[in-house]
Amino acid sequence: MNISIFGMGYVGCILAAGHSSQGHKIIGLDINQSKLDILNHGKSPVFEKDIDNYISEAIKKGLLETTTDANQAIKNSEISLISVGTPSKENGEINLNFTIKVCEDIAKALKEKQTYHLIVFKSTLFPGTVENILIPLIEKTSGKKVGKDFGICHNPEFLREGSGMEDFFNPPVIVIGQLDQKSGDLLEQIYKEINGETVRTTIKIGEMMKYVNNTFHGLKVTFANEIGKIAKQLNIDSHELMKIFCMDKQLNLSPYYLKPGVPYGGSCLTKDLEALKFEAKNRNLAIPLLNSIKESNDSHIEYCVKLIEKTNRKNIGILGLSFKENTNDLRSSVIILIIEQLIKKGFNVKVYDKIVANSEKLGANKEIFEKQFPFLKDVLAKTMEEIINHSYHSNLRG
Repeated sequence: MNISIFGMGYVGCILAAGHSSQGHKIIGLDINQSKLDILNHGKSPVFEKDIDNYISEAIKKGLLETTTDANQAIKNSEISLISVGTPSKENGEINLNFTIKVCEDIAKALKEKQTYHLIVFKSTLFPGTVENILIPLIEKTSGKKVGKDFGICHNPEFLREGSGMEDFFNPPVIVIGQLDQKSGDLLEQIYKEINGETVRTTIKIGEMMKYVNNTFHGLKVTFANEIGKIAKQLNIDSHELMKIFCMDKQLNLSPYYLKPGVPYGGSCLTKDLEALKFEAKNRNLAIPLLNSIKESNDSHIEYCVKLIEKTNRKNIGILGLSFKENTNDLRSSVIILIIEQLIKKGFNVKVYDKIVANSEKLGANKEIFEKQFPFLKDVLAKTMEEIINHSYHSNLRG
């Protein structure tokens, strides 16, 4: 397949090296002629392990050529990969100047092209940028119609500097954010020989993935550093500690706790976090990330209540009262706090939890029902039918 790559920086060069090694014909475009001269001599303008070997081989086989002419690149390719920079402005907003300029150049070239062309954004773009800004720009400038004359995808890259070529050939996942089926089908063809699971999704999810990944990476580094501070004060080998931590793929490094929903609860998690914060404070250690966890969790309780308020329904049915599914443990159950706030705001709440209902007079739950949250006795439903009649049929009658 013939592929044009707009922007021959770090990402663009790896894309050129990788895709050409798969037999695709690459046209590398950049406004910096010195970069192109280096490529034309079989070298890479960016340093990365093994990349020169791939570039040299591509030049020898005639699979890589360069240009500064967007018309030439579009005319002689079926797919364009856009990998220009999206740096931050002083206020943190991304700078789209380079991306907009490339889109204008591509759009002008599309005016003269009679065949279908796929435009693939590799650059990091905030969700909504492609559909709200870039597609209208390309349509207006080219006079062509998206979905008919050209396709659009957002295909984020997950390349780590220092192992970029290895990551290209062995990606953890290939994310194709597609405007339509035709766009996604065409883009997927260039990944046939690449190891990695392919996921087809929306453009906005494709755009958001890089932000989620990088934010989480920053979170992990900060978390490890704060744990390391505490470990050092306790004469604990922090590297050995975190090595063992990372061995747990069932909970610690897994999707288990990474599903958006209600706030966390439970006795173990809450008390252990508070104890860790207490010990750090006693040792005058700054752990802003760990200290912020409870604050963020508490704010999510308010968020859940507001979501319910927005439904404009007064009769609310809730399934499950314990802090975790298939348990009867009410200690630090955040759903109780949500119910409490709803009642204070005038909502008529009923909750059904068969497991909890059978243990409301046992152990710690007896204390919770009788002293901490006595209102629970009045909202606990005995059957699922009671919940349905309360929350569905009553709202219809209202």
